[in-house]
Amino acid sequence: MIDPIAFHIGPLAVHWYGISYALGLFFVSYTLILLNEERKVFKNHEQIFDLMFWVFMLGVIPGGRLGYILFYNLPFYLSNPAKILSVWEGGMSFHGGLIGVLLVGYYYCKKHKIDWLKAADLTVIPMGIPIMLTRMANFINGELYGREVKNEALKQMVGMDFGDGVTRHPSQLYESLAGLLTFLILILVFMKYKPKRGVLFFGFLALYGLFRTLIEFVRAPDAQVGFILHYFTLGQIFSFLMLIVGIAGLSHLRQVRK
Repeated sequence: MIDPIAFHIGPLAVHWYGISYALGLFFVSYTLILLNEERKVFKNHEQIFDLMFWVFMLGVIPGGRLGYILFYNLPFYLSNPAKILSVWEGGMSFHGGLIGVLLVGYYYCKKHKIDWLKAADLTVIPMGIPIMLTRMANFINGELYGREVKNEALKQMVGMDFGDGVTRHPSQLYESLAGLLTFLILILVFMKYKPKRGVLFFGFLALYGLFRTLIEFVRAPDAQVGFILHYFTLGQIFSFLMLIVGIAGLSHLRQVRK
């Protein structure tokens, strides 16, 4: 497997996971500038950078960490409160980060008199790329891997050993590909169809929810949580709820415009 540490700067170790966050933030910010020229939502570039800073610092990191603590490992952190801030040891929840981003983004837009749903439409378009990058970092770290591959032909095609002697699905790469597909679909819809307010946001929820719900069927559950109802993972349930919200939102928008 690839070393999780990309390089050192003196005594400081720079991890691929940190690089993925930095590259993802840069890509989203730069893409938003280009998208904003096509459909004006933000006043200027500075407002975009300002929003990205607050969303990342108060939404992604605290939301992702708090979501992991509450949803995935609360007993451990109640017994070890000093570990709550040890983000470098791992433990982030996508769904917790999403909730944090939505709350911070909504507050920021209200404060600066920006149409929140229009801002969300633009912001979700490039979000598939940070998802792609962080899942690639998960793959490099050898974490969040898939379930055992039982089929011999499939084992030869996609099976990988992540250090435990079991041939598994590289579910991180499946999710990485899903992130790329989500970006390509949303940017195509934006450029070709010029969708109305709300379509891209709810479309993102539906796409991510669908892709991850399916991928979770071959992803191993978190060891401390295990399976829900003997087969489903917790992340799968949260993703299915995203799918339902996305479909319901798109359906509502369609009914309103009739």
